[in-house]
Amino acid sequence: MIFRKKAYSVKSCMPVKIRKSSGSVEEFESQKLINSLVRSGAPVDVAHEISAEIEARLTSSTNTRDIYRKAKRLLRQYNRASGMRYSFKKAIFALGPSGYPFEKYFGRVLRHYGYEVGVNKIIKGYCVSHEVDVVAKANGEWSLIECKYHSDAGKATDIKTALYVHSRYLDVKRLSDTGSGNDHPHLKDVWLVTNTRCTLDAVRYAECMGIKIVSWKYPGKASLEKMIEDRRLYPVTILNSLKRGMLDSLFSADIILAQDIAEMSEKDFISKSGLDEQTALLLRREALEVCPCS
Repeated sequence: MIFRKKAYSVKSCMPVKIRKSSGSVEEFESQKLINSLVRSGAPVDVAHEISAEIEARLTSSTNTRDIYRKAKRLLRQYNRASGMRYSFKKAIFALGPSGYPFEKYFGRVLRHYGYEVGVNKIIKGYCVSHEVDVVAKANGEWSLIECKYHSDAGKATDIKTALYVHSRYLDVKRLSDTGSGNDHPHLKDVWLVTNTRCTLDAVRYAECMGIKIVSWKYPGKASLEKMIEDRRLYPVTILNSLKRGMLDSLFSADIILAQDIAEMSEKDFISKSGLDEQTALLLRREALEVCPCS
């Protein structure tokens, strides 16, 4: 595909329905695709051209995964870094299969937003103790955070999880309000964080009970997607050359973000990562493309 500047007009054709990862069907909206491509670093004219190429080949059997793969392939022809950034949702799923890497990753994201963070902490409640995925402190107040990782993009976090999270919070909050027997006396709120979405009932319950939800597209400008994109806090799994077996080694060395690698010297990254020199230099080059040092 040759990218070139040209004018684009709205196509007058019958809308095409596509199937989402959740199994639901919706009308294809080219502007959504264009916006995602631009956020990945593609110029507007390139984003329009990629979208037009994909739209011309849509059929009734096309699903969102097909569109993603085609868009990524075309975008990488324009710019490899943009292609990697476009893959960052997939990179989040690559943090599995257990939820721990996701918890540690989200903790690192919060640190870049000014929070003091602890991961996998045992917190006393009024009735029992609880293992909390993430505790975060800002302005002298603590938040309890439950991270719900799904390996299936179509899997939603349901109301049972919201009820579970809220009950644990109430137990810890009851002890916190007594002012004794707890290392987190100023407990502000509880969060439910997921790498997919929440069901409508889960969202309704959370809004009613004051649970803060952070999911892929919700709540708007404070969603997980926006928190990551706004500061380019991509996990190391966004890098094309990272192999599955390298992840444990990097996380053990507290190398969680692509930005962590970009900000290290070559010598420090080779030493800390434990990777061979050729692999380490390749990953660092990709990290610098995705997260160029300012």
